[in-house]
Parts: sequence; structure tokens; C-alpha cells
Amino acid sequence: MTTHDPATLARLMGLMCEAIALRGAGQLPQALDALDQALALDPGFIPIHMQRASLLDEQGEHAAAVAAYEACLDIAPDFDDARAARRLALEALVAQCQAALADGGDDPSGTRFTLAVALFKTGELPQALLHAEQALAAAPDNFPALALRADILLHLNRHEEALAGYRELPPAGADQRALALFNRADILRQMGRTDEALAGYDESLALYPGFAQARVGRAHMLLMRGDHAEGWREHEARNDIAELAARAIRSDRPAWQPGEDICGRHLLLWAEQGLGDALQFARYIGPASRLAGQTTVCVPPGLLPLLAPAFPDCAFVVNDKAPPAHDVRASLLSLPLLLDLPDPAQGPTPRYLRVDAQRADGWREQVDALNPSTPRRPRIGIAWAGRQYATIHYSRDIALAQLAPLFDLEVDFISLQPQVPAGDVAAREALGERLHDVALADWADTAALMDSLDLVISVDTAVAHLAGALGRPAFLMLRLEGEWRWGLGADSTPWYPGTRLFRQQARGEWGGVVERVVAACRGHFATSG
Repeated sequence: MTTHDPATLARLMGLMCEAIALRGAGQLPQALDALDQALALDPGFIPIHMQRASLLDEQGEHAAAVAAYEACLDIAPDFDDARAARRLALEALVAQCQAALADGGDDPSGTRFTLAVALFKTGELPQALLHAEQALAAAPDNFPALALRADILLHLNRHEEALAGYRELPPAGADQRALALFNRADILRQMGRTDEALAGYDESLALYPGFAQARVGRAHMLLMRGDHAEGWREHEARNDIAELAARAIRSDRPAWQPGEDICGRHLLLWAEQGLGDALQFARYIGPASRLAGQTTVCVPPGLLPLLAPAFPDCAFVVNDKAPPAHDVRASLLSLPLLLDLPDPAQGPTPRYLRVDAQRADGWREQVDALNPSTPRRPRIGIAWAGRQYATIHYSRDIALAQLAPLFDLEVDFISLQPQVPAGDVAAREALGERLHDVALADWADTAALMDSLDLVISVDTAVAHLAGALGRPAFLMLRLEGEWRWGLGADSTPWYPGTRLFRQQARGEWGGVVERVVAACRGHFATSG
């Protein structure tokens, strides 16, 4: 919630109370109107979104309720109550659509499309695909249905079929044709066909030069190929994407521009996207702060205990909706461009974060107690999946059961997994004490724990970035498509010299990656003694 003046805050509270009273009196449209007025005053106030979504659900407007819960999750992706309520609303929407189809109601194609979207969001992919294809068969020019079908096929690892769906461009205007070219380029990117993807983004931009998403896609391909200078310039187009702009820091001050002198000015830096990005680009906080008179950095709360001690000359805050007064602002992801350090090899290298010595000593004692065997066995921290909220990247994560060969090694494994995915619970229980669980309070705890480990093994998550930022030895397991930051083909990265990359050789196939990681572990510990 943004900090408001007393009058605005009083108006907000009044509208919320009014909505509750109207709802209790059965005046649901009037209650919804009061909540809409409150949302206009503060679009980031989560209780309003939750009340509004619940009210829409009560009215039977389940599709609108899902959208309202998703608006709430856009603000707070880890809000468990909103996730649970969204799931129930989706289930109600599925039942509503199925009942309408059974009754032979109006607009069956539109109902099938809505049902396909809901099933897709609940993870029922085969059923979602069936209804998307039926909706498309009923209306072959229905571009949203075509795009939905392609998205479902991608989640089913059927990329070639998804690509074939865009063989013919839609007959509509240039903007929709540009979107089709963009979607096709995005599929090519996910197939690891970088040059073709780049050409596809270029084609899309030729039809619609203002297409910010295509410019960002193009930027990612340039960065992946090592064209850093042009890549970072193009990457600024992300500021024109409405979804990202809605989550931007609340500031009426100008953005720092390339070449601009900020000497003597108060610079506000902010962590714009995920935790991994924040950890990766924190390396530029020091150089940026040395150019300014004063620097404040806004970071997610969990990173505050880790980042603040690493940069003692900067002030740190966590509320990006009410930042302190400042003269100029910049995202951490813009700093390679602003500092004229486009090549990651030019930037500050690890170790640019520090570990709290007292925490490190405490964790060392805890790890020693996990297995007090003599002689001491190697210790490996492992993370096999990313966050289990908001967008879950299934192609990036590895099922714990697929890592079984790793656990045959004579080492002690410590879980760095903040949350065990639901599908891995049985495999986790079967491992027993082969994998030790520990309680991590925040990322400073994770960093201190890493200081007592000999190696970190991770998929492409914030854990991998933390290990790299600390200069710890790490093995990073990457899906075929990789990501712009990891380049093409190499088994090393200038971002983190202590990190070794293990890439899929075929899409979705982790077996070969795990075999190579096991062999590398044997070699690593044989070499290190």
C-alpha cells in the first residue's frame, strides 16, 4: 500500500467499509462500485483487490474474479490467500463453462475458449488443448485461440506443433501479423534456434516498430550472442511494456539517462524484477553509488539483510511504492548501459557480496552436526526448482527423482530449496537423510550456509546467482533454450567465473545433464582433495 495523506487514507477506508455494508445488505453492484472507486485511489491496495474478487465470485462472475485475483498476485506474487482463492475461482469457472456447454447455451465457441483458458491455468493441459482446438475449429480466424493452443503445446513440450500453427500469418492488420511473428520468434527462441528467433523479432518490428515486447526479445537474442552494447540499448524498451510499467517504482523524478552526470545528486536504485536479477545486478551498485552524491537502493525484503551490509555507503529500503525523496532514479538492470559497462567481463566481478561472519560460524556448526563422520565428507548444497508461486517455469525445474544418480555420491547434500514442489514430496521423503533440510530465515542465512559448503548445484534460480555473487564453486544446470545471460554453448560465464554450466543437449532431457554433473562432482572432489 502506498503511503497516503490522511484525507485519502480516510476516503479509502470509508469506501471499503461502505462496500462491506452494501454487500451485507445484498446490494452487490453498489458494493462493487464502491470498491472500484477505492481502486482508482490506490490500484496497489491488496485488500481492495481481494474484496472485489470475492464479490465478483459471489455474483457468479468467475472469469472476472480470476482476473481480479491475478491483479492482486501481480502486486504480491507470493500471497498465499490470493493464490488459493484464485484456484477456487478457476474451478468454479471450469464448472460454469462445462454446465453452459452441457446446456447448449449461446456462443459455444467463446465458452470453449474460456474453458480452455481456465483449464490451462489449472494445469489440466490435455483437456485445455482439446477445448482450445475445438474453439479454433469453430472459428479458424480466432487468433487468441490459436495463440492459446500454441502456449498449451509449449507446456506439453510439443514445440514443433506450436510453431506449425503459425505457418500462415493471420489475414488481419499489421499489428496482429506482428504479434504472430513475435509468437513464432518466441517459440524459435525456446527451441534454441537463436538466429532464426532474432530474424523473427526483426520481422515483427518491421511491421510494428513500436512493439516493445519484440524489441526486448530482440535484445535478449543480442545479449545471448554477445552483442552487449546494442543489446542493453534495446533492453530499455522493457520500460514501454504496460505490465512491467504497472509494477515500476512509484517516482515522479526523472530516470537517469546514459551520459548524464549525477555528481552530487541523490540516486535511487531499485530491483526491478526477480531475486536472481537483483543478485546478479547488485554488482553495479558500488560503481553507480560512487558517481552520485547519495544513493538509496530499494530491494525485496528478503534481500535486505544480505545486500545492505555489502554496500555500507548506501541506504536501503524495501517499499517501492513509497520511496524516499531523491533526484534521479534507475533500475539495477539499466546499470550496464548507464555505467557504459556493457560486457559482463568489464563489471565488478565476484565476490561482490559478503557473508556475515557470525552467521557463517553458526551455520558451520550446524552443518558439522548434520553428519559428524570422520573423515569429513564433501558438502553440496542443491536447489532443483525455482519459486512455487506466480509463474512456475516447469521447463527450468528438474523433478527431484531425476536427480537420483547424484545421491549415490559419497557426499552430504543440504537442501537450498525454499519450498519443495508438490510433485517432489514423495521423492523427498524417500531420500530421507541423504538430503538434509535446514531452516533458512532469509538470503543472508542462505549466503552464510553457502560459506560452509564445498559446492552448490542448482537450476537457473536465485540460488545460482547467490553462489556466483559470493564466488562459491557452483554447477548450473540449464535447459536447452538457456537464457540471454548465459550466452551460447560455452560451459563458463563471465558473470560468475566460479560457475560451470551444464546444458541440455535435447529439449526436456535432463538425464545427460545429470550424468555429466555426477562425473564433474567426482572430478571436482578428486582434484580438490
